[in-house]
Amino acid sequence: MKKKKQIIIFILLLISAGLYSQDTISLAVRSNVRKDMIQLRWAATSASAWYYTNKNGVIAERYTLVRNGQTLAEPEKKILTAAPLKPRPLDDWQNIATADNYAAIIAQALYGETFEVSGGTKNIAEIIALSQEQQQRYAMALYAADLSYQAALFAGWAIDDKDVKQGERYLYRIIPVNVDTSKHVEIGSAFTGLDNYRELPKPLELNAMFGNSTVMLAWNYALLEHFYNSYFVERSEDGKNFRRLTKMPLTNITGGSRMFRADSIENDKTYYYRIAGVTPFGDESPYSDTVQGQGRLQLIYVPHIIKAIPNDKGVFDVSWDFDERGNSVLSHFELQRSNTDRGEYLTVIPNIPPSKRNVFYPNPEPENYLRIAAIPREGEPSYSFPFLLQIPDSIPPAPPVGLQGYVDTSGTVYLKWRANTEEDILGYRIFRGQTAGEELVPLTDIAVKDTTFIDTVSVRNLNDKVYYAISALDRRYNQSAPGKTVEILKPLLIKPSPPFITKFEATDEGINLEWATGRDNTLISYIIYRGACKADSVITEILDIDNKKYTDKTAVGGTTYYYAVRAKNRGNIESDMSPQVAVKAKFIKEKGEKIKKFTAKRSDNSIILQWQHSIANVKTINIYRKVNDNPLTKWKETDINASQTTDTDVNISSAYEYLLVIKDMNGKPESAQVKVK
Repeated sequence: MKKKKQIIIFILLLISAGLYSQDTISLAVRSNVRKDMIQLRWAATSASAWYYTNKNGVIAERYTLVRNGQTLAEPEKKILTAAPLKPRPLDDWQNIATADNYAAIIAQALYGETFEVSGGTKNIAEIIALSQEQQQRYAMALYAADLSYQAALFAGWAIDDKDVKQGERYLYRIIPVNVDTSKHVEIGSAFTGLDNYRELPKPLELNAMFGNSTVMLAWNYALLEHFYNSYFVERSEDGKNFRRLTKMPLTNITGGSRMFRADSIENDKTYYYRIAGVTPFGDESPYSDTVQGQGRLQLIYVPHIIKAIPNDKGVFDVSWDFDERGNSVLSHFELQRSNTDRGEYLTVIPNIPPSKRNVFYPNPEPENYLRIAAIPREGEPSYSFPFLLQIPDSIPPAPPVGLQGYVDTSGTVYLKWRANTEEDILGYRIFRGQTAGEELVPLTDIAVKDTTFIDTVSVRNLNDKVYYAISALDRRYNQSAPGKTVEILKPLLIKPSPPFITKFEATDEGINLEWATGRDNTLISYIIYRGACKADSVITEILDIDNKKYTDKTAVGGTTYYYAVRAKNRGNIESDMSPQVAVKAKFIKEKGEKIKKFTAKRSDNSIILQWQHSIANVKTINIYRKVNDNPLTKWKETDINASQTTDTDVNISSAYEYLLVIKDMNGKPESAQVKVK
């Protein structure tokens, strides 16, 4: 009778007041990504659509849209169903229905001559208002399919796609077979790929309240409701060997945020409990943390907090129920407080007389879990269930700071940041973007409790950077603005594109080269190669990546040279060599003086000196300077390959004169002079 009553309550969660009309055939589709397959589950959105698709079947299609990060020009289509999927014939259901109660419910809903849900009270019957048998069959079939994936496969409401590959993304379409043109058919779809695989999270916030030969287990159902719709509870007497309390998983029939399970135990003996969540696809989660305790002889009467409301002075009046028959064995009450429902509880108001049923609690924290402890004269206390008292709070925490990270060569991203100092911090949310300026997308559905996070990105694509930001959540789910976005460089594993020499010519100055590169912002230099038969020797490396020109002034006239250019990125990875070009250097005929030019150009606070010469085998270049009427004195000696220098020690009101003296290896000097007013 209890199980039937649970089923009736569950139907409340399935029947929607906004069901589609009888003329609409619509499906809701959900996907599940495993390491080696993609699973699909679908459900008709109305009882009439359920009957229609069971009779005519559905077709499953898959379109491959993306491969290795590239969108395919033409999607690749594959039909996953050789024939329309329909529920198996009645005779095929005998074995699975015998072993699986939920399969039996589905078989009865599909093929039973009659189908009636009963056992509830009059009020429940009025609320549910199951006036049509068709609606009962539909609701119970959906309920059973959510709790048995194998039964859903048997009914033709699910499919496993094992022909899938890493790096590909798929669009799945579940299409009702339309044999009635008066019906409006809506296709269900899901978009996913193996790259979406994530390990299932373990259940959280399991706690146990041990009493007299009993234990009440409770855990947070709403926190992971997106993942799990049922749970197994396991018990151990040695902390190592666990057994399940029920053959079938437990479901949340109350609609609340927490689930409960009571168990009978022996007093003064330690028991261990843990839970595992079960997804609608039959996958089980990692086990929760283990809780343990012992049953104790306790008061048979348990307090229950009724309310906690503030008075005119802002002091909270906490009141509770307690059976007066327990007053005679009671020493006193205590009001206890904790930051979480699992403790540690500290006494905030002690020694409350047994006859009292309320107490005033001043100055509570922003978030308080309160309980009343009934302290007997002998034996163990009894405790009320935790009562959450929250002070109104709409102020979000401060944005997190100190975010840092790096990416290793496998594409693993390691992030860390400084913890927020607010006392009510719940955790953090992680956001990621692939390009500068784009809107960052969240990576986590639940709050990250730690101040570190590990992510994975592709390092073999054209994006050389990845962007992250962190926001903070408090226990009221007030969310801060994201902190400062951090740009993280990916390790470079791909060669840059080779440059292309666009212009080359021999001039009196030497051989001029110009080249072009792709739009690669990771480059740090260009390497120039030269050779007599092929470009095989490095003659220079240009560190200014915006400078895509070079003049080879060391070329000997009349000689043919081969030139090529490589690009190098910040990972010190060099591109392939550009196509080679061949250039013959010009002969330079000397005319008169070997210093061809010596000029001076004055600006506000400096003088730029430039010169050209045809002196071979230069030994030294010296510059002499004269200021106003003072004599010429040696000012500086420059590099033998220099062709200009700048005098920054000048006065705007002074006149200057410079003498350039160039000596060859034999000590023969050549000179030129210039005046600056």
